[in-house]
Amino acid sequence: MAIRIKGWHIAVLVLVLLALWWGGYIRFEVGGIAQPTVPAADMVSVTKPIRFAVTDPLGGSAVSGATVTIYGLDKTIRETLTTDTTGLATTALPYTSGTTLYVKVVKSGYVTTWYTVTVPKMARADAESLTYNFVSLPLMKLGTFVIKVTDQFGNSYASDSTVDFNALGTNTVSLTISVYNTVDNSGYKTSTDFVSGITLYPVLVLRTEGSSVGVSGAGTAVTRGTTTYWMTTLSDESLIRQKIGDQYVKPGVTSVTVTFSRGSLGFGQTQSFEIELWIYFDPSYFASQGVGGPDAIPVATFIITFSGGSAQ
Repeated sequence: MAIRIKGWHIAVLVLVLLALWWGGYIRFEVGGIAQPTVPAADMVSVTKPIRFAVTDPLGGSAVSGATVTIYGLDKTIRETLTTDTTGLATTALPYTSGTTLYVKVVKSGYVTTWYTVTVPKMARADAESLTYNFVSLPLMKLGTFVIKVTDQFGNSYASDSTVDFNALGTNTVSLTISVYNTVDNSGYKTSTDFVSGITLYPVLVLRTEGSSVGVSGAGTAVTRGTTTYWMTTLSDESLIRQKIGDQYVKPGVTSVTVTFSRGSLGFGQTQSFEIELWIYFDPSYFASQGVGGPDAIPVATFIITFSGGSAQ
């Protein structure tokens, strides 16, 4: 049976390639020489509706059903759009080249991402032939994350395990806390929520009640009441798991080593710690407000308990 290629197939392919190029994942070159850009003199300012193309830069596909919310510099909503089956959404209002817009893109299963968009100029020929301007918005699939923990002696721990200082014969235990992304071609992308004025990081948060066990290497500490939090901001690049062919070009794993000392923890006493990976989390906002941000959520949790050994 013959395969019939329709015009919209080509349009979607072009949009995906443009998104990959915009995100720096590919370059269009011939013979090692980058393709020439349109001379500045041939670019003209326009006032036209904007056609947004939302695509998955790792999966190489259009993202349908994504909500695109457009804000002005005064942080008020200008328009809310939904992408069609080809990942496209066109504004009802026209926007002038050089105008700055804040754009939030949301879809379940993808990383909520904010963009600062400066409405582009258009090539003169395009401005004369097209009724819309064009902006590409890459939207990455959100990874699925798990936390694994090992100590300096090579012991691995499951969540809800107990580390017994006495049984290990030491007063100091260094735990390597590793975060793994388990889904190919997914990850996390840090962006800035311009309405709330916060940056949406991936953050490893260590939390405990009590102060018997000493902690070092866990990042910035904040105490609220009887609970102490330590926060380590992770690189979003380290959380991307990207597979090309049968090769992983980005493994999607990162680690933090935290040292725990017995301190004043006596025989028969325990102290538990909760380790969580949070996303859309701003440590500075948490330090001042007690929450990581309006959209902050934990996506992986691990609990470890330290024991001073059996009572004598």
